Amino acid sequence: MVNTVVKKVYILDGGELELDASVMVSGDRPGQRIRIPVQYFLLETTRGFVLIDTGNDPDVIDDPEGTWGIPLASAATPIMEKRNHPLEQIKLLGLNASDIKMVVYTHLHHDHCGGARFFPEALHVVQKAEYRWVSAPDGFSTFPYQKSDYDHPNFNWNLAEGDWCILPGVHLISTPGHTPGHQSIALWDVPDVGSVILAGDAVNCQNNVAWDTPGGITSDATSAAMSMHRLTALANVMDANMLVSHDMGFFETLPKAPDALTRFSAEQKAFWKHGVQTVYRGISDPANLI
Repeated sequence: MVNTVVKKVYILDGGELELDASVMVSGDRPGQRIRIPVQYFLLETTRGFVLIDTGNDPDVIDDPEGTWGIPLASAATPIMEKRNHPLEQIKLLGLNASDIKMVVYTHLHHDHCGGARFFPEALHVVQKAEYRWVSAPDGFSTFPYQKSDYDHPNFNWNLAEGDWCILPGVHLISTPGHTPGHQSIALWDVPDVGSVILAGDAVNCQNNVAWDTPGGITSDATSAAMSMHRLTALANVMDANMLVSHDMGFFETLPKAPDALTRFSAEQKAFWKHGVQTVYRGISDPANLI
């Protein structure tokens, strides 16, 4: 058994975004607006509390256009209440900002690092490729980045370079494609839960895997598809619980803080198991190879 520092995993509710369906699955229902959840995660570990992402900047509650600008606030309209503020979410567990020892970012888009500034004492971890990218991104990719979210020179940044076992049982998995420095997080052998993959935006929703189609926002669509395949294969090996990032139907089936994550049912794992069949078809069973 893998030795892990993780004791419990909590899902934090960051509100919702309303946007075009094709953002979630490339080519799906362009022009149709849907609502997606903004979620982030709290790990209770033997070494303190760790956040995975921090959701939207809560200033959008009162002034989305002033916070993000009209183009972004129109394209990804935030639906957020005071209870979705990251400090309010961790308060559900009796915590305050100083209790958070580390913040790990899947990537630095607006809906994943908007609450970073509330944790100035924490160690902040992101892939070096992502940190480098936001300093001078290609023009087409600038839209979801808000400099005020991540440009905090006094932060204690620790930059990962690819896969990294950052704590016992907590592995950073390089999954580029949505952004050049996107990472997912694999948690091994969490008590009463099993292994867990926090996919981030490498997998927006179950249909990305089921249809073998990445999201509509990518820096490299081929890399995005390969990263999705990597996570599907890893989930198969781990028999893991995979938490996709922005699937409203899936999100509604999961416990939210202050309740901890529990072991997934076979039905909740079915989408990635089907995804293995989609990607590998007749050779998904190794017995068929030779």
